[in-house]
Parts: sequence; structure tokens; C-alpha cells
Amino acid sequence: MMKQLISIVVTLFVMLNVIAGGDDRDQGPVESLDSVLEMEPVTDKVVVGELEAQTMTLTNTEDEALAQELAEFEARLAEEARLAEEARLADLEWRAEFEAQLAEQARLAEEAQLAEEAQLAEEARLAEEARLADLAWRAEFEAQLAEQARLAEVIATTESGVEITVAAHESCQETLGLSDYNIDKFITSLAAGRLYNEGPQLELGTLFSPHRWDQYFDCVEKLSK
Repeated sequence: MMKQLISIVVTLFVMLNVIAGGDDRDQGPVESLDSVLEMEPVTDKVVVGELEAQTMTLTNTEDEALAQELAEFEARLAEEARLAEEARLADLEWRAEFEAQLAEQARLAEEAQLAEEAQLAEEARLAEEARLADLAWRAEFEAQLAEQARLAEVIATTESGVEITVAAHESCQETLGLSDYNIDKFITSLAAGRLYNEGPQLELGTLFSPHRWDQYFDCVEKLSK
């Protein structure tokens, strides 16, 4: 504070001498600037200025040190701000990457769930197809068994004791070209024991020859043996 006051006094002294010029009234026992400076040195302060007092500036090593500290402080603040911005951007980038990973994991989990559901649905479809195929096979197998039982059924017996099965009967009916009417007539007459009292019905009427049923008997006996 004292140093600044002395600097102001010296500045005012210089200004007064400049304004006074060479006026005789200014003559007297006035100390010169050099004597003042010799009496009490103003440390390392130096006054630098132009003609106008309001444009003068005062510099010293402390001001330079303060300016340097201020510059260093501002540089530290700028560096801290830069680092803080880098940290903020890095945090944003990490968060974005983390959210992207979460989204990818969710997508993969959804895909896995859909794939599992599709697999379960496919397995259920195949199981249903297998069940229906098994039912169809069982139905067909049962139908075959029933057909085999029907064809093996004995519907009559020849005079020689040969059993006439449905299979032999239907085969001979087709082979000999016998009508359903004549076949029914044959089975009924054979069961009633009056086969030779009846004859097959032909286009010209009823056939009563002695051998009218021989072809049929020969056919069924061959197939039934």
C-alpha cells in the first residue's frame, strides 16, 4: 500500500512540473525528482507513460508475477474444463454404448424367445402330425383286420365239405361274372339244402342243367384249399 502511495505522489510531481513549464514563480527551494528518488527509492517500480496522465500505466515485477499466476490459473481452469468436457463426452459415449449393448441383448433375448417358441410350436405340430398319423395307421390297421376277418368268414359248404369263404366267393363271383342275385340265390338255396332245386337266373330264364353250379363249386374249392 505504501509503495503504491509513493508511486502516485511521484506521478503527481512529474505532472506538476510538466504543467508549470519554466514559470519564474515556480523558482524556489523545490527539490528535483532525482533528489526525491535519492531520498527514498521506490524499490523496483518504474513509471512509463505518455504525455497525457490518464494514459500512464504502472508495471512492476509483482504485477508480472500476478499476471503469470492469473494466466496459469486460467490455463488450469481451461485444462480442467477440457478434461471435464472429455470426461462428459466419454461418459456419454459409454452410456450410449452401454444402452446399445442392452438393446442388443434385449434383441437377442427376444430372438431366442421367438426361436424357442417357434421350436416348441414345430415340435407340437410334429407331435400332432405323429398322433394323427398313428390314429390313421391304427384305423387302417383295424380296417385291414376287419376286412381280413370278413374275407375269412365262411358263408357256405360245398357238397364235398369244402368251406366257402367270402374271399373265395367274391373272387369267383368276379371271375365267373355272377350277378349278386344269383349269388344270393345260391347261398340261400345251399343253406336251405335245396340247391339243386334252384338254378341261376340267366337272360333266357332259369338254368336247371345238372351242372349249373359246377363252375362255381370248382372255383371256390380251388381257392379254399
